[in-house]
Amino acid sequence: MTATVPITEQIVKKKWIGKSLARKEDRRFITGQGQYTGDLRLPNLSYAIILRSPYAHAKIVSIDVENALALPGVFAVITGKDVANEVEPFTNGMLQPPYNQMNDYGIAVERARYVGEPIAVVVAADEYIGRDAADLINIEYENLPAVLSPDQAMAPGCALVHENFPTNVPWHKKFTYGDVDVAFGTADLVVHEKFYFHRFTSSPLEPNAVLVNYDRGKGNFTIWSNNQRPANVAANIAKALKVAQNMLRFISPDIGGGFGIKVQNYMYILLIAIASRKVGRPVQWNETRQEHLLASNHGNEVYYEGDIAVQKDGTIIGLRARAVHDEGAYMRREPVGALNFIRHASLTYKFKALEMDVWTTITNKCPVGPSRVYGKMQQNYLVERLVDSAARKLGMDPVQFRQKNFVGPESMPYQTPTGAILDGGDYPQMLQQLILGVDYNGTTREVQRMREEGKVVGVGVAMAMDSAPLNGAATLLVNPKLNNSGDCEAAFVRVNEDASIIAAVGTSPQGSGHETSVSQIVADILQVDPYDVYTLPGFDMWTHPYTPYSGTYASRFAITGASAIYGASMKMREKIIRIAAHLMEKQVADIELVDGKVVSKIGQQSMTLKEIAHVAWRDVARLQSNEEPGLMEYYVYRTPLGMPLDDMRGNFALTYSASACIVVVEVDPETGVVHVRRIRLIEDSGNKINPMIVDGMIHGQLAHQLGAALFERIKYNDEGQLETSSFMDYLATTSVDLPPFEIDSITTPSLFSPLGTRGTAEGGGAPLIAAVNAIEDALSQYGIHVTSSYLDPVEIRESLLKARSGNRTSVHA
Repeated sequence: MTATVPITEQIVKKKWIGKSLARKEDRRFITGQGQYTGDLRLPNLSYAIILRSPYAHAKIVSIDVENALALPGVFAVITGKDVANEVEPFTNGMLQPPYNQMNDYGIAVERARYVGEPIAVVVAADEYIGRDAADLINIEYENLPAVLSPDQAMAPGCALVHENFPTNVPWHKKFTYGDVDVAFGTADLVVHEKFYFHRFTSSPLEPNAVLVNYDRGKGNFTIWSNNQRPANVAANIAKALKVAQNMLRFISPDIGGGFGIKVQNYMYILLIAIASRKVGRPVQWNETRQEHLLASNHGNEVYYEGDIAVQKDGTIIGLRARAVHDEGAYMRREPVGALNFIRHASLTYKFKALEMDVWTTITNKCPVGPSRVYGKMQQNYLVERLVDSAARKLGMDPVQFRQKNFVGPESMPYQTPTGAILDGGDYPQMLQQLILGVDYNGTTREVQRMREEGKVVGVGVAMAMDSAPLNGAATLLVNPKLNNSGDCEAAFVRVNEDASIIAAVGTSPQGSGHETSVSQIVADILQVDPYDVYTLPGFDMWTHPYTPYSGTYASRFAITGASAIYGASMKMREKIIRIAAHLMEKQVADIELVDGKVVSKIGQQSMTLKEIAHVAWRDVARLQSNEEPGLMEYYVYRTPLGMPLDDMRGNFALTYSASACIVVVEVDPETGVVHVRRIRLIEDSGNKINPMIVDGMIHGQLAHQLGAALFERIKYNDEGQLETSSFMDYLATTSVDLPPFEIDSITTPSLFSPLGTRGTAEGGGAPLIAAVNAIEDALSQYGIHVTSSYLDPVEIRESLLKARSGNRTSVHA
């Protein structure tokens, strides 16, 4: 792959791209005029209530719905057997037989496999009647042994979560790059660690919501849902319902946050579609917060055992690890998250010997799926914790240790051991800029002074990386028989008779400012004002262009969405100039677009965009004979991503954004509570379409990931009951919880994306990792070792008490 000249350098006058234009969509959001799925109302609307399993693993002996159906206002009660008789189950085509036949109906059929799994759907005139009816359903369960950890799942003779599988391990593969044995055999020091990355979720303000109207006369379904990837989901829903895709119209209105979780609400869409077809009325379902925490989607939970091989001078020469994923009860998007380590397995470092032994296990917990930095933050955590441990063992400063091992900017583009091709960046400069911003030497001296006063303080630094967009060919490493590869996105631009402009792209925004960013791109290329461009909001299969890859996930908009609208706009620009040249009797090369006008470089001739649009739409006899009337252009952007290099390697993303973070913490020894005294984050997003929007995304990264380290944890008890099923127990991070933070940036344009942009919305987890490293630094003076990504105050307090009594310990939540 060779470097390309960013498209923004080719635009004649760049006025809007790169400007912090206030978001056009914010007016309706901050005045309460956004339209979300839960706001929608249709005639004869009915409501769905989902009855869920109270057990982690149980056989469903019988379900008696007679009393529920007898309640006035109840239209139907749908059970798992009803669903199984009507639809095709969801399967996981990535997995090999028999594990690809998971028979996932989105509702329990014969067995419940996690607390919160749907058992029955009540359809009623209103939600209150529906809840009363759900209480009248009589279900007899037979409790079964619950599998609640990877150790249990992999133990000989363990109970099976899916009785038709031979084991609870649906996928396992060892990936080896370079000569790992030689690296570890010649190392001066090998550091061994065990780490745990905890399960947490993203808690968007708006939980999942679905509204489906089945039209019996036309035989089609109209679906409204806050799904982030509606085009892909629509295809899967159509297959499950046994109807053609053109019998589904999927509309995704405004979305109140997604973070990946809303990619996976398709099972609820299927259930509500079945309900609407059964009762012949539109049916709406609005998820409660408890339901969301119980059963929507959890982030990857991973148990690591790893080693890092280094030389005395601090050079990293190898890394190897065993990663065991707790996937929950169904492999819905997995093992994508488990495989995602491969996209930046060696992070920002230049060592070549690497081995990852990756295991997936099925347990009786809520299924795992996409959640911000899906599977990649976990790999970043592993590498950075090992790097910090190695620096500590060698007695080297963690910043100097990292600087010694960075891939340098002179090496870009750089191919990593796994085949990823880093698309530019200056990691040494990034970290240097970070530490200068906090006066690193002064900060470490201040930390030492506070320790001498008896305070429990520490400083931590971390690098991170995110990669975007996903190359679908990565799935071929799981199943070579699949026919997926690359990524693509569609867009169109229309100039109306009055010169007003409509633009649309297949991405489904979730509060990420697409209406503004799209308008800025179109405005620069057509030399108009962004407020003259109306970007279609949300997503509608009947009005928006799209491909099966469309949607907002995997930080893809800045590359695929932006490039698609750029391509459509450039086609429009070329057509406008071509028509103008004909009308002015000039050569195309003599015509240019300037400030909304088409101007001849020779002479004083000019035409307004409105005049050209009138000819294109109304005065079509004046057009060239081979010119298609109208001003509307459609374009599909394809990422220049290829197939795997072999069954272990490949470039499975186009861009690789990097970030660095430094955190200073103080621990209250009486309570174990961690106070962040200072945090600074720096990110390289490449070129920014709208810097203010990018900064907002970086703020979100920091809040989400620091909050995960300090507050947010999904916790089950020994019976598989979720102990964090409300915001009383699951401490979702708010602005009140966050310390003051500092944001910085460095810009090195991507070598490969058309606009020089990188995906940046998710980040790579640097705030979380730096916070853990800071706590490790603070507690190391007491001989306490931190092994968990969640900094549990109770664990910290107990460890400090033990350490002060002379017992060495570790912090593992």
